[in-house]
Amino acid sequence: MNLQKITFATGVFCFLCATPAFALRIALDPGHGGIDTGAVHGQAKEADLVLKVSQRLKVLLDKDESFKVTVTRVQDKNISLPARVKIAEDAKADVFVSLHANAASDQRAKGVEFFFQNNLPPDEESLFLASQENQMLMNSKDLHDISGGDELSKKGDVSAIVEDLHRQNRLVSSLNLSQTLTHIWGQDDKASQATIKQAPFYVISKTSMPSVLIEIGFLTNPKEAKRLLTTEYQNDLAKKIYTALLSYKEKMDKPTAQTLD
Repeated sequence: MNLQKITFATGVFCFLCATPAFALRIALDPGHGGIDTGAVHGQAKEADLVLKVSQRLKVLLDKDESFKVTVTRVQDKNISLPARVKIAEDAKADVFVSLHANAASDQRAKGVEFFFQNNLPPDEESLFLASQENQMLMNSKDLHDISGGDELSKKGDVSAIVEDLHRQNRLVSSLNLSQTLTHIWGQDDKASQATIKQAPFYVISKTSMPSVLIEIGFLTNPKEAKRLLTTEYQNDLAKKIYTALLSYKEKMDKPTAQTLD
C-alpha cells in the first residue's frame, strides 16, 4: 500500500483539516467484552487486556485539560458494534480510538498495527482480520439501526459534495493520526515493529470522525504475550498512545493547511 499517494486533492477546502485550540474529544473503544472475549491464548485474553490499557490511557487523558474522554465500555461487558459507533457519535467525538489485540497462526508474528479506513483495496490478511472483528455484528440486535446510513441518493449535489469533502478530510486526518502513532513508536523504541494498514473494520468505517484501530500486539507470540500481561508494558502502551494523541492535537491546532504529498 502506497500511503504517500493519498492526498487531500481540493486545496481550497484545506481549512477543514485545521481544528481550533480546544479540548479534543476522544472516544476510546476497548474492543470485545462479555461473552465476546476476542483472541485468547494461554492466560492472555484480548477483551481484558485492551480494557486495562484503555483504563490506563483514560487516566492520562483525564489529567490533561487538552482532552475530554468518552469510553464505550468500562467493564467486561459486551457492547455491539453499532452501539459503540452511536456512543462516539452522541459524544460528538473528534477522534475515535479502538483498541484490540492480535493473533496469528505463525507464532513469530509480532508488533503493533494501526488500521484506518481508506479507499484503497485492502490486502487479504487485513480483510480476514476485519471479517473476524466484524463477525459479531451479524448476530447483533442493533443491526436494523445501521441500514441506509450511507445513502446519498436523496441528497442534492451540493450536499453530496460537502459530504465528500468531509470524507476526504476524515481520510487525511485518520492517516495523519496513524502516522503520528508510528512516529511515536519508532521514536520511543527503534527496535519496535509498528505498521500502518487499512481494512474495513466496522467501527472505523462507520464513525464520522477521524479514527484508528490499534492492534496492541500478538497474543500468539509468546514473548509479546508475556509483555502484554505486565502492568509496566500496559502503562507503556497507554503512555505512547497518549503522547501520539497530544502530538496529533498540536498539529490540528495549527492554522496551517494539512496536505499529504
